[in-house]
Amino acid sequence: MTHLAQPASGSSTWQRLSPGFAAVLAPGGLHWQGDWLQLAAAVALFALLALALGKTVQVKARKQAQVEEELRRAKEELELRVAERTEELHRANEQLKQELAVRERAEEELRQGRNMLAQIIDTIPQFVFWKDKNSVYEGCNIVFARAAGLERPEEIRGKGDYDLPWLREESDAYRADDRVVMDSGTAKYHIIEQQLQAHGERYWVDTTKVPLCDESGAVVGVLGVYDNITERKGIEEARDRALAMLESLLASSPTGILVYEGESGACVKANQAVANMVGASIEQMLAQNFRQIPSWEAMGIRQLAEQVLADGQTRSMEASGASTFGAPLEYECFVSRFDVEGKHHLMFIAVDMSERKQLEQEKRLIEAQMLHVQKLESLGVLAGGIAHDFNNILMVVLGNADLALLRVPPDSPACENLVQIEQAASRAADLARQMLAYSGKGNFVIEKLNLNRVVQDMGPMLEVSISKKAQLRYDFAPDLPAISGDATQLRQVILNLVINASEAMGEGTGVISIGTKAMECDRAYLSESWIDDRLPEGCYVVLEVSDTGCGIDREVIPKIFDPFFTTKFTGRGLGMAAVLGIVRAHKGAIKVYSEKGKGSNFRLLLPCIAGAADRPDPPVQQALWRGSGTVLLADDEESIRALGSDMLKALGFSVKLACDGREAVEIFKKGMDDIVCVLLDLTMPNLDGEQAFGILRALKPDVKVIMSSGYNEQEVSLKFAGGGLSGFIQKPYKMMEMSRKLSEVLGGDGHG
Repeated sequence: MTHLAQPASGSSTWQRLSPGFAAVLAPGGLHWQGDWLQLAAAVALFALLALALGKTVQVKARKQAQVEEELRRAKEELELRVAERTEELHRANEQLKQELAVRERAEEELRQGRNMLAQIIDTIPQFVFWKDKNSVYEGCNIVFARAAGLERPEEIRGKGDYDLPWLREESDAYRADDRVVMDSGTAKYHIIEQQLQAHGERYWVDTTKVPLCDESGAVVGVLGVYDNITERKGIEEARDRALAMLESLLASSPTGILVYEGESGACVKANQAVANMVGASIEQMLAQNFRQIPSWEAMGIRQLAEQVLADGQTRSMEASGASTFGAPLEYECFVSRFDVEGKHHLMFIAVDMSERKQLEQEKRLIEAQMLHVQKLESLGVLAGGIAHDFNNILMVVLGNADLALLRVPPDSPACENLVQIEQAASRAADLARQMLAYSGKGNFVIEKLNLNRVVQDMGPMLEVSISKKAQLRYDFAPDLPAISGDATQLRQVILNLVINASEAMGEGTGVISIGTKAMECDRAYLSESWIDDRLPEGCYVVLEVSDTGCGIDREVIPKIFDPFFTTKFTGRGLGMAAVLGIVRAHKGAIKVYSEKGKGSNFRLLLPCIAGAADRPDPPVQQALWRGSGTVLLADDEESIRALGSDMLKALGFSVKLACDGREAVEIFKKGMDDIVCVLLDLTMPNLDGEQAFGILRALKPDVKVIMSSGYNEQEVSLKFAGGGLSGFIQKPYKMMEMSRKLSEVLGGDGHG
């Protein structure tokens, strides 16, 4: 060791302890002393060195032992630490093995879960897709792929909605929904919309979209799932339509309908009809409980309802009284029971009997009017037939009186008798005209009339026709529209109404008012007239005749238009029946307002026409026109033939006579070149006037034919419209009328 080679002390020490040794060593010392000294010094030095060396060795050994002990302890500690670390590494390795096994199991489970999820996504009937933040598809399931026209779901990646078969507006809506979901970070549920499929069919779909987020929670896309709800939508729409129809039927039903819960008695359904019936709102009806309705208790409906709830048997009853809300009630109700979710419910159906009774009353009124019309029609046929035959008789009387006046000297006493005969026959002819007017076949000369002017022209006649104690008042509307009618017939109507008004006042004083106006009449107003002939709505001229007389009993009013009915002690005639006939022939109507003791009001309604009224020229007295040639006269009445022959001869014509149409045709065939005119009666045996006229026209198209009849010109003209008839003359006619008609037909042919 290094420390053993060093001296224990310096050279001085060596000299003090061993001087001999030093002398020996030192050159020139004593030999023996020096040797001793040197030996002693050497021995001392050796001893010292030995001692030092021993100490050193001891120290070194001690240190070596200490070091070795430390090394041993260090080794043991190291071995312990290595063992512990090895144990730790072993445990860590085991733990790592376990973690790796867990991770492998987790990865296997994850793979299985992904496979399961993929299978679930591909096998569920819902359509599933997911997109990135730009609404570009990243994946979908097989159902969605097929809807998009793709064979595999992988083909969807990288495509947008506009690359798929959806309509553009559908794609716009999809992307807008994507943006809302991703911007808000919240899901959007039940988006009901339509989608065009690849095969061309459009589905209704119910879509839910949720945001897709990464680990940090940032939205990176959208996940969508939707169902095909086309069938459900159809069912819902059908259900909604059915419900809407039921609601509409319930709301529009004229029958009142109420539904109550059987147990609680609360009202759960009410329609507007029942609310109107009781004078309440639907909300007020729904707030009611049928067990707490006083009117139901008073009318016995509650007891009926309880019986129905108990046994389920439908019952009905008629009830009347006042509702809880004060409205008068008169109805028939039907009460039945039905179940909803196992709970009894009560249905109450009410039919308003007041309307039905009103309809029944109106029906009775219409039936009475129809009966009245039928009676009038039958009497009209009778009156028309009588008037026609009566005209033939009057024709003979008037014609012969007219001829006799021409043949006797003016100063003959017989002239006065003939004039009286003629006047009586004229009055009889007026009666016949009234009968024809009643039958609707009067001789009307149709003109455009101003009703104000017609009444004003009658002023003097009306003044002398009424009682001296009666006062006439006029109230004419300015600018009155024109009407189409016969002035003579309308004058008879006005005179009849004014005379009746005067007689209604008896011996007392009073006022008769005559007024005119124009008004718009609707169907409801016209239906209340006598008699409702279904006149069209529109503008009508109204002639109103009212009085302050005794009035008419309510039960008498329906009878005043019956023929031969009168409340007077004297006098008989057609009266108001003729008035009604004339007005009906003018396409008009009559309305009557009267109350016993308060006077009467008669209102005539005549349809307006366009244009201004005609202004008739003043009559000019004409002389008899005479002609020449042969006239063929055909009539089945021998007296008419004789009279007509005399009239024609007096007018300068030669005459051929026929008793019917067939004889007239035979005579015409033999002498058609000489016959200048044919006078045919309309109604004859064998061939009537119409048939004979057709044959004569076939034999000679330009034949001049004048038709004669007791009926009016309009009726005859309708039969021969466009047929070439030369003229018409109505029976009874006088010499002047025959002369005028022959002048019109033959005057321009050189026969005058």
